[in-house]
Amino acid sequence: MKRRAILPLCLGLAACSESPSAPVDAGVADASDAGAYDGSAADAADSGCAWDGAMEEPPEPALHTPRWAFEPWISKDISDRADTYAFVDGFISREIPVGAVVLDSPWETHYNTFIPSPTRYGDFPGMVRDMHMRGVRVVLWTTQLVNSIGYDLEVGGDIYRGPAENLAQGDACGFFVNDSARYMWWKGTGSSVDFFNPRALAWWHRQQDVVLDAGIDGWKLDFGDSYVTTARVSTARGMVSHQEYSERYYRDFLAYGVQRRGREFVTMVRAYDESYQFPGRFFARREHAPVVWMGDNRRDWVGLSDALDHTFRSARAGYVMLGSDLGGYLDRDDRNLMQLVPYDPVNFARWTAVSALALHAAARYRGNLTPWTAPEQAMETVARYRYWAHLHHALVPYLYAHAQEAYAMTTPVSLVRPVSADANTWANDYRYMLGDALLVAPILDATGRRDVPLPIGRWFDWWDLGADPHPGETTLSNVDATDLLRVPLYVREGSILPLRVDHPVLNLGSPGSALTLLVFPRASQATSVRLHEGDAPAEVTASQTATAVDVTLPMSASGYVVGVRVAAAPTAVSAMGRALATVADRAALDAATEGWFYEPARKLAWVRVAGGAGSVRVSLAP
Repeated sequence: MKRRAILPLCLGLAACSESPSAPVDAGVADASDAGAYDGSAADAADSGCAWDGAMEEPPEPALHTPRWAFEPWISKDISDRADTYAFVDGFISREIPVGAVVLDSPWETHYNTFIPSPTRYGDFPGMVRDMHMRGVRVVLWTTQLVNSIGYDLEVGGDIYRGPAENLAQGDACGFFVNDSARYMWWKGTGSSVDFFNPRALAWWHRQQDVVLDAGIDGWKLDFGDSYVTTARVSTARGMVSHQEYSERYYRDFLAYGVQRRGREFVTMVRAYDESYQFPGRFFARREHAPVVWMGDNRRDWVGLSDALDHTFRSARAGYVMLGSDLGGYLDRDDRNLMQLVPYDPVNFARWTAVSALALHAAARYRGNLTPWTAPEQAMETVARYRYWAHLHHALVPYLYAHAQEAYAMTTPVSLVRPVSADANTWANDYRYMLGDALLVAPILDATGRRDVPLPIGRWFDWWDLGADPHPGETTLSNVDATDLLRVPLYVREGSILPLRVDHPVLNLGSPGSALTLLVFPRASQATSVRLHEGDAPAEVTASQTATAVDVTLPMSASGYVVGVRVAAAPTAVSAMGRALATVADRAALDAATEGWFYEPARKLAWVRVAGGAGSVRVSLAP
């Protein structure tokens, strides 16, 4: 169902005369008959192929998505050092949170040498340090292909004269699959590293050390493995399936990065994807996918639906941390590669909301496009983007806690959960749960309206929390979301949402060190959530009876701000039996150490409790 048939274009470059290699002879022995690699093919010291530590394969990494990876990401094609600073600072100066910046291609002296281009990214380690000082992680794009011919098709890309610096040694030492066959891909023509050859791995890892030691935080692994055109791949271990080769590629980049940089290191990979001229398939294995990316979708409504479809397929397969390129990627119409697809502020607004209401919020920009340079509605786009980026940032404690719980399961469950288990019913709907608490109903066309069938339970409208909850197993007809800031978003009764509120744009409080908890009690039924904010998980519980709403909070040095959805103002609020004083409004609550006030419009009782050495029970008397 997806999108386009786009092959690499040479655009008249004379260097593009080299053709992809023919498939390897299918009659080569099966891997089960090949035996273990003994290193004899390229073992002479004077050949430059004897690599220390070559037999040490990185150990299997424990699947972990660090907290920072749940923050908003930004990415920009064709950039450089100065532009990266301006790009990141442009968001920060507009009070838009940034957790990571992806340096996409081109950033190297050639694909894939791992040597930062001195003209594009001089003093690369200094730039990484500067980004870290801003609280921004650095992720680098790469693939497994080493080029004999390289080119950038994008405007402003680099010109590469001759082969990559590391190609000759890889050829001489037999470090590429299929006898160093050349394959055409979208960045040139190159050979694919043999991840089953221990000496090739040692050679490949030593090259990565340049940027790993500079402090990078992850790899964006693009699907160069798809351009190896043989169904079976000849490796140092013998013949393996193409899928096994692909999975080995994704595993090795993660395993070595974690070994070198620690468990905070990530790779951003594809799970299920159907794109370009390739049929849909899964790429990285679930256990090697700390961050999953649905990439290279069309920049239109079809692209948004494609991204959701691939997200749902990946979620159903148990991939935990999912997201997509915000607003799509492709600039050109499928039917005419030179016809630009115009920027659509409505589509971008809808995609911004979907991206924020996922686990991995990644905004990828082409050329000089940013929210503040959008050709239409730039000021409005910045305002909408600011809201959604801050909501995603605020949700990090919720997302991280759910991910930690998912990874502890024998069979992980994604935080993005399609409401319908039947893939045949997804199209033109794509409702999903984000964790246990939030129901998202994406807007999928320019009308700004849709029907929203509600699952079992009772549901509060995020945009009108003061209204009575909607009963489940009913359909809300023709829901009006023509306001481009809004998409249909609902909170399940009984939910507890841990939030980190750092900006007043959310109208959930002022920046502070205290964790914010939104509590939606369910009558006569206790509910709970496990926080992962300290050294060990800790549980928050909430219960509602005829005499009180009780919320039990774990120990916290910084205290809590708790918003409890109750139908009427409490007559009294206490913490561990100690009466809390009533304050006038939000400003007074923010200035107080402890206290409470009631917000009638949203029917929220806001309570601040001080930090302490033990757990605290907050009681609201009706």
